[in-house]
Amino acid sequence: SVRFLSDRQDQPNALADFPGFDVNTANRYYNFLVADTHVFSPVFTNETRLAYNRIDLAFPLADPGGAAGTQPRIAITNLSAIGASTTFPQGRVANNYVVQNTSTYVRGNHTLRGGVDFLRQISRQIAPFNPRGSATYVASTGFTAFANFVDDVGGSGGLAARDIGSGVYYPQLYRTAAFLQDRWNASKSLTLTLGLRYEYFGTPFNKLRTPAFTGLFNINPTTLTGPFSEPNAVKADRNNFAPTIGFAYSPSYESGVLGALFGDRLTVFRGGFQIGYDSFFNNIASNAAASSPNLIASSLTSTTSAANPRGTPNFLAQIPTTAALTPFADQTLIAPDLVNPYYERWSLGFQRELPKKFVVDVAYVGTGGRKLYINEDLNPLVRPELRITPAGYTGRVSGRLDNLQGARTIRTNGGNSIYHAAQAQLTRRFSDNFSVTGAYTFSKLISNMDEVFAATANGISNSSLPQTPSIFGGERADRAISFFDRTHRASFTYVYELPFLREQRGFVGRALGGWQLSGVTTFESGVPFNVSNGVDADGIGGSGNDRPNINPLGQRGVRAVPVVNAQGFITGYVNPDAGGAPIDPATAYYIANPAFVAGLAGSVPRTGSAPRNSERTPGTNLWNMNVSKRTRIGESTSIEFRTEFFNIFNHPNFGQGSVSPFSPPGNPGGANFVGSNTTGSASDVFLKPNSRISDGGGRVIRYQLKFIF
Repeated sequence: SVRFLSDRQDQPNALADFPGFDVNTANRYYNFLVADTHVFSPVFTNETRLAYNRIDLAFPLADPGGAAGTQPRIAITNLSAIGASTTFPQGRVANNYVVQNTSTYVRGNHTLRGGVDFLRQISRQIAPFNPRGSATYVASTGFTAFANFVDDVGGSGGLAARDIGSGVYYPQLYRTAAFLQDRWNASKSLTLTLGLRYEYFGTPFNKLRTPAFTGLFNINPTTLTGPFSEPNAVKADRNNFAPTIGFAYSPSYESGVLGALFGDRLTVFRGGFQIGYDSFFNNIASNAAASSPNLIASSLTSTTSAANPRGTPNFLAQIPTTAALTPFADQTLIAPDLVNPYYERWSLGFQRELPKKFVVDVAYVGTGGRKLYINEDLNPLVRPELRITPAGYTGRVSGRLDNLQGARTIRTNGGNSIYHAAQAQLTRRFSDNFSVTGAYTFSKLISNMDEVFAATANGISNSSLPQTPSIFGGERADRAISFFDRTHRASFTYVYELPFLREQRGFVGRALGGWQLSGVTTFESGVPFNVSNGVDADGIGGSGNDRPNINPLGQRGVRAVPVVNAQGFITGYVNPDAGGAPIDPATAYYIANPAFVAGLAGSVPRTGSAPRNSERTPGTNLWNMNVSKRTRIGESTSIEFRTEFFNIFNHPNFGQGSVSPFSPPGNPGGANFVGSNTTGSASDVFLKPNSRISDGGGRVIRYQLKFIF
């Protein structure tokens, strides 16, 4: 067989911005396939597939020949920015050449299958970078940001920036996979499955000049040179072997106690274990391509002084045109020994056919994620006594662990997770005008980190970094309930057709026949989320990931925020939710730590005791129902009127929004809809849904009328 598919998607002004500076979408998909299935004998068949696939994803400027293609982006505080978005154009072209072959051979009670899958990918990608430059104007004493823009001065803290270099790279790869599987019918009741798979995913990021992190404490203090800027490569991962084992056992008992329990092949027991590997995802290479030393981000910050009280003059002209490569530039690179993550899955369960067309399915399911991708801050900001500086060095420093290197956000295999679940499902096939399926899962998911990027779901976004940087053991301390844990989930689907007057004869039959009620009901535990401290209490890694202390004897939902004097000593605590009234911290559940300030006698480093994801959002209670009426007009024509009720009982499901296009998003601007900043959240939203910025998913009723012919 031969197949060719082509798809073109064009969307002008897909990213609408200031007029004349919009971004379009122009996507192209091509797929060509030749497949041959040959039956050599009744016991031996072979399938060969040759394919070519081209993906061309483009996000070009709407007017690249005009000002959008040359003018820097100008941002003015509290006003719309002028100029095209700094990270566009973007795009990716991938040409995939695929050869696949699968053979099946039956010998006695064994069915053997084996195959290979070979992929050659030739790609070109534009990583997000800032080639035209940008200038951000801010206010200064006595002058607004707009006034500073008019006079072309940067203000206090304005930024002129440009990425020097090119974000274009060519992540080519070879990918190879092979498998062998034996399905053995050991008896009429027992089937065993044994298999082995091998996969090699290539090293697409090695097309970059410097993809790998080169370590700390290796900078020459005299020349400020080191391996950070030298060509290197990530080691190939070539040992991805994945076994599979499984069984299915269906006993046959026609009488007695066992016959009543299991029936004659009415019950089947299933179990198995499997290992599988994950591939490298695109952003690993893309982020490294846009990172130093492959591309240099250069910037100048506007400062105020007695000579320039409004900030740096001629600010637009300060956008850099050249840059020097130094070890102080931030890097987002790859661990030199990065490998493919793998998972282990295991399960054991049974399925039983019951009277009245019911089927029950009960199982235990487990999954272990090993060597998962995470971000690690391997050169964090640290307190002065932790900074390591070469003896005698008096030049520029970074304030980090290696005082001669900038930030090092590295993609590593430091993540792991474990999942256990008990699952039960009861199904009734559609018969006698009625069908229903009910499913319940009781589970726990534990991890030390959840995403390479911020983990986002149902209006909540959690950081991708631990409270304490991993180089100080933070990943072990962050092992806790996962962001993706949902302890309880129950769902029910049902369809019921009224059994009378189905033939719809006469006026009464047409009026009262043809009614159907259906729906989906879901109950689910809320999303776990972090409670943050709000200030940097340990002097390591900044303030974004610090958490407060937990007092298990305190009242849930109550917080105590410290008051410190000029020397950094804690003089008392207040409760922002009680108008800032003094509070005994022994009565509060969350006790914030004050900011660490080096040099103050009373300021000491503190690490919060609160675990990761110590709170949950309100759960889901969602009833969606449909009522439809189909009225026959003739033998082949009818009219269907349908009323759809979304969240029919109007339960608040904050963070999820509703199907209405007019409802607010779950987390507008990426802000969590539940206030979780111990020192910074407003008094009326700490650990409460902020209904001012988030919709609770209110009831929506939709009507449809359809003519069927």
